[in-house]
Amino acid sequence: MHRAVAVSASLDLRPLVAILTARGVPHHITEESGKLVVWARSELEAELISEYFDAWQQGRLQPPEGAAIASSELLPVKGMLQNLVNAAWLAPVTVMLIAACVVVALISNLGVDAYAVRGLFFPELNQSGGLSGPLSVLQLFTPALLHFGAVHLIFNTLWLWYFGRVMEPELRSWRYLLIMLWMAVAGNVAQYVWTGATNFGGMSGVVYGQIGFIWVWQSLLPNSQLRLPLGMIMLFLVALVLMEVLASGYIASAAHAGGLIAGMLAGALAALLVRMRHR
Repeated sequence: MHRAVAVSASLDLRPLVAILTARGVPHHITEESGKLVVWARSELEAELISEYFDAWQQGRLQPPEGAAIASSELLPVKGMLQNLVNAAWLAPVTVMLIAACVVVALISNLGVDAYAVRGLFFPELNQSGGLSGPLSVLQLFTPALLHFGAVHLIFNTLWLWYFGRVMEPELRSWRYLLIMLWMAVAGNVAQYVWTGATNFGGMSGVVYGQIGFIWVWQSLLPNSQLRLPLGMIMLFLVALVLMEVLASGYIASAAHAGGLIAGMLAGALAALLVRMRHR
C-alpha cells in the first residue's frame, strides 16, 4: 500500500471519499495518532488521490451532486475490529501467514502433538536425492508454519508483523509473497542440509530474511521509506551469533542464516531493479 494523504482527524473527508468513489479510485482510510491517512494500492493511484485532494481543497473539484457517504463508510470501525481491517488492507499476506501459524499451533497444541502436523515437516528425499512429488515441493515451505511453544509462536509472529507491515505495502503483496516464499524455502533447505533433520520449524528464518532484505534495500535505495535502524539490524546479527554459540542444539540457527542470506539476495535484486526502472 502507498500513503497518499495524511490530514488532521478533525477534517471531514466525506467529500473526498465521494469524489474518489465516483471516479472508481480504490482507497482505504485509517486513523493513526490523531491523523486520517488515505492509502492507495499503487504509487500512481496515490499520486492521483493526492491531486484530487489538492483540487478539492482548492475548490476546483466537488463531489457529484446527490453523492452521500455515510460516516461508517468513511472511517474503519473503532477498536480491535478497526485494527484487523487496517491490517488486512495494508498487509494481507503478512496477516494470512500469521493466521496460518496460529491455526497450525492450535492443531498441534503448540507443537506438543507433532504427529497431527507431520505432513508439514520438511520432505524426506527419495533414493535418488530428489523430491517425491508435488506435496514434497510444498513441504519445502511448510516447516515455517510450525512452532513449538507459546513463546516461539508469539516471538516469531510479532516480528513477522513488525517487519511485514512496512515491507508489504512498499513491495506490493504479490511480490512480497514471492519473496517470503523464497526466504522460507531457503531457510528450511539450509537447516536440512546443516542438520539432516526434518522435524524442525518456525518463521524465524523468514524474520531474519526480512531483516536482510530491508538492510540491503535501504543501503542501495537510501531515499526509500522502507528502513530499519542500523542498531536494530546489528542487534539481530549479534543475537544470531549468540544463539549459535550458546544454544545451537535447540535453535534452528542454519534456518536463520539461510533466511538472512536469501533476504539479502532478494533485497539486492529488488533494489537494483528499482534503480534500473528509475534511470
